[in-house]
Amino acid sequence: MRKFDDLWHTRQQKHLLQQSKYLRYVFNDHLMIAVIFLFGALAYWYSQQLRSISHILWWAPLLTALLLLLGLSVGHLATLLKPADQIFLLPAESKMRRYLIHARRYSLLLPLFVLVALGGILTPFVLRATALIITEWLLTILGLLILKDVHLWLQLLRLFDFPVRQQRQLNSLFWGIATAGLLLSVYGWGWLFSILSLGLAILLAAQAKKLLQPQRLMWREAVARENRRQTVIDRFYNLFVDVPGISSSVHRRKWLDPLVQLLAGKSENTYRFLFSRAFVRGSEYSNIWLRFCLIGVILIAVIKQPVILLIIVLLFLFLTGYQLLPLYYHFDHNALTTLLPVASQAKQAAFIKVMTRVLLIEWLVDSLAIMLSLLGQWWSFIIILAALALIMLFLKVYLPLRLKQHQKGIK
Repeated sequence: MRKFDDLWHTRQQKHLLQQSKYLRYVFNDHLMIAVIFLFGALAYWYSQQLRSISHILWWAPLLTALLLLLGLSVGHLATLLKPADQIFLLPAESKMRRYLIHARRYSLLLPLFVLVALGGILTPFVLRATALIITEWLLTILGLLILKDVHLWLQLLRLFDFPVRQQRQLNSLFWGIATAGLLLSVYGWGWLFSILSLGLAILLAAQAKKLLQPQRLMWREAVARENRRQTVIDRFYNLFVDVPGISSSVHRRKWLDPLVQLLAGKSENTYRFLFSRAFVRGSEYSNIWLRFCLIGVILIAVIKQPVILLIIVLLFLFLTGYQLLPLYYHFDHNALTTLLPVASQAKQAAFIKVMTRVLLIEWLVDSLAIMLSLLGQWWSFIIILAALALIMLFLKVYLPLRLKQHQKGIK
């Protein structure tokens, strides 16, 4: 029994070490700056909306229940099982229950943090837009945390050889109780919701060990679930850094050929065509550009403060250009490109022209959103002109200097 405790702790430490390694690349300096401004802008918008609420809103309890229900779905059982376990740990299957209970406890940490954070964010809205008092709201959050514990017990039961029909009935019963309980709690019955959640958790925890004892662990299903869970996380990390076993998807995207022609132009410059194709086909580049465009438009739509908008637009345009710099090195490891009779100066000029068109398209999108958001105020023209000036500085000063430094490094 002690060996399985050691097995879990060893795997947990390795897993946390691997996650911390990737998270360093996710939360890099430039992304953190963007996240800080994003959360600051959203917090400012949220506070402005709260000030506009002067009476109880009939739809506020329903919206609160929906958001809490979505928060309840966050978090899956992390077993950290490996494909080889179904062979080497099969003789000790009876002792795996203790290992899986450790996994369930570990898997509970992130969802509890998310639910507490969600409850804290919703607290000002709930106390202002609904008839709930603080004690009723705290009891609602408590009942929600207990329900998440029950949810992970049900996920654990799915790894064992229970009839599929019985699993579906338990799952439907859980979500039915959760929906009904949350609807009761947001209308002032939080104490009843907490009592029902606690009773359900105690009952399931008491019966779970008895239910698991005679059942057989479905190794293939357990390993497959863990692989799917880890693949989702790795694909997210792969947006920021290369993850072994996860390759960035490349798509033909024939319907974007007009965009390639727009970026590459009519000239027969080889690298302009290559950079344009790599930008459109490679998800690591097009996704960055799309994310900054979409998030920028959303922030422009919800924030009406011109100074904050100016900072956000300038920051997002600079970060877009900075994050797309690796596109210049995209073909450096391709031996065939060294055979092209193209000078390095032509390559740099081609990259700058492609970046010019990419950033100008984003500038046009932001400009249209600013004009619609600020309704043609004089501030909108200042922001648009400042953004255009930043793009010119980036393309004429910053980008050539970076490319020259790269060229000196090669020499």
